[in-house]
Amino acid sequence: MRTFVGDESPPTDKNYLMDIRRWYVKLYAPKDLAFQGRFLVEDRRFGRGMAAVAPYDTRGFASPDWVGFQYDASNRRAYAYPGLPGTWSGVAYDFVRGGAGLTFPGLPTDLVGCLDGT
Repeated sequence: MRTFVGDESPPTDKNYLMDIRRWYVKLYAPKDLAFQGRFLVEDRRFGRGMAAVAPYDTRGFASPDWVGFQYDASNRRAYAYPGLPGTWSGVAYDFVRGGAGLTFPGLPTDLVGCLDGT
């Protein structure tokens, strides 16, 4: 597990988005080896939650490994995705490059190195 603090992506001048604490966690459930993965969790002033997930057997911060999920109020059903543990709701997008209407990556460029060697 690692922790690091940095700005929002894309950069902003909003103070409440300038010190986001993030945790990188690689884990598996010993009693259910089907549940294993790499997770990026964010803690913001207005809440915390899962930002992205990647398959357990991947490394670093590379596309298309990391998947984010954009909230979708019209479809709250959770789906399974190949290589990812559990089920996920929302519109899946490439967290490294952006996508699904987002034109920016999920991590600011200066924080990508925080996942080196993972």
